[in-house]
Amino acid sequence: MSEFTFSRKRDGSFQVESYEGSSSVITIPSQHEDRPVTAIADNAFSWSYQIKKVIIPESVTQIGEAAFSWCESLTEIELPDTLRGIGEWAFIGCLSLRSIRLPAGIKKISYSTFQSCSSLTSVELPDTVRSIGPEVFSECRNLRSIKLSRTLNKIGDNAFASCESLSAIELPRQLTELGNNVFSGCSSLSSITVPSDHPVFEEQNGFLINRAEKRLLFYPFGRKEKSVIVPDGIEIISEEAFAYRNHLEQVTLPDSVRIIEPKAFYSCRGLKEINLPDSIIRIGSNAFHSCSVLNAIRLPSTLSIIDYSVFYACSSLQSVVLPEKLKIIAPCAFSGCANLASVSFPEGLMEIGDSAFEGCRSVENIRLPKSLEALGSHVFGSCVMLDSVELPSGVKTIPSQAFARCENLNSIVIPEGVEEIRSEAFESCINLLSLELPASLSEIDPTAFTDCRHLMLFVYPDSYAMNYAKDTGILFSEL
Repeated sequence: MSEFTFSRKRDGSFQVESYEGSSSVITIPSQHEDRPVTAIADNAFSWSYQIKKVIIPESVTQIGEAAFSWCESLTEIELPDTLRGIGEWAFIGCLSLRSIRLPAGIKKISYSTFQSCSSLTSVELPDTVRSIGPEVFSECRNLRSIKLSRTLNKIGDNAFASCESLSAIELPRQLTELGNNVFSGCSSLSSITVPSDHPVFEEQNGFLINRAEKRLLFYPFGRKEKSVIVPDGIEIISEEAFAYRNHLEQVTLPDSVRIIEPKAFYSCRGLKEINLPDSIIRIGSNAFHSCSVLNAIRLPSTLSIIDYSVFYACSSLQSVVLPEKLKIIAPCAFSGCANLASVSFPEGLMEIGDSAFEGCRSVENIRLPKSLEALGSHVFGSCVMLDSVELPSGVKTIPSQAFARCENLNSIVIPEGVEEIRSEAFESCINLLSLELPASLSEIDPTAFTDCRHLMLFVYPDSYAMNYAKDTGILFSEL
C-alpha cells in the first residue's frame, strides 16, 4: 500500500495530498494508477519533521501553498525543470534547508515562499523570474548572497527583511518596483549596486534612491558614518530608511523634504541632532520612536498633525517647539519623554490624543489653549512632577486616567462647561488638596478621585457635584 495519498485532478492527472510514511528521504512517484502525478497539494508535507530530502519527478509542474512548510529537518530538495509554479509559504520554516536551485520555468516567487529558512546561505535565481513577492526571503538570517534575475521587475514588501548576513546586492536594470522595507533589518548590508543607466533607481553616496519619486529608500546598515547629509532634491524619506542605525548621531535634511514616512528613524539610539525643514508637511507614526538621546527638536511651521508615537520614548528630549498651525497631537506622540520639562501649546490646537504625554515625568506646568476641544485618556498620566493645570472651557470631558498618578498635582482649574469626569481621572493625585467643581458637571465616575486621600471638593449648592460628594463620602464645602 502506498505511503502517499492522491487526489484526481480535472484533467485526469493526480496530485499528492499527503504522506503517511516515516522515511527521511522521499521520492515522489511520477505516476499513480497509470496517470502522471503533476502537482503537490497545499500543506501536503507540512510539519513533517522527519523529512531530510525530497526528490520531485519531472512530471510535477506545481507545488501548492505551504506544501513543505515547517519541515524543519529538510536539508535538500530536488526541483524538476518542468516546475512552473510554487505556492505561497511553500518552504516557510524549513530551518535546515541550505541551498535551493530554482528551475528556469519559474516566473514568480510567491509570498513568504522561503521565509525563515535560516540555514539558507546562497540563492541564484534563473533569468525567467520576474517577480519576488512580499517576505519571500525574510528572516533567512544566514543568507550571504543572492543573484537576482536579469529580467526581475518587482520585489515585494519585506522581501529580504532580517537577512542579517547579506552584505551586498546588485539590482538588475529591469527592476522598476521596489516594495516597502525590502532590506529592513539587513544589519550587514553595506553595498547596493545599481547600474549607472538604471531608469528608476540610483545609488548616491551610499543612499538608495528612487529617482522618479524623489524618494530616499534606504541607507545601508553597514555604513558607519556618524553624520550624513541627505542629497538635495529628495522629497520623501521612506519607511524605516534609517531605522535602527544606532551609529548615526547627526542627520541633515535638505529643504526639499516634504514627507518623513512612519518609522523612518525608528530606534536611532545614537541620534543627537536632526533638522526638520519647514518644507515638511507630514511626519509619519513612530518616525523618531525610541531615539533615546535626541534632546531637542523644532517641528516644521507647516505641520498640522503630530502623528501617533512620533517621539515615543525619546527619553532625553528636553524641549520641543510646537508649530503655530498645529491642530492635533495624536495618541502617544510624546509618551515616555521622561526629561521633557515644558511644553507650550499653540492657540489653534484642537485635540490631544490618548497617552500623548503619559510618563513625561519632568513636566511641571501645563497651560492648554482656549481652542482645545478634546483630551484623550491617560493624556497626562504619570506626569509625576506636574504641579498645575488650567483646562479650557471647550473641553467637555475629562477622560479616564487623564491625570492619574500625577503625585505632585496641587492646582487644577476646571472651568464652567465641563460636563463629565470619567473613571480614575485623578487617581492617586495624593497632593491634590482642594478642587472646585463647576455647576455644569452632570456625570462623575465613582472612581474619578480614587486615592486622593486629602481632597476636599468645593461645590455649588444642590449641584450634581454636591450629590456626588455626598454619595462617595468625599469631603466638600459649598461655594
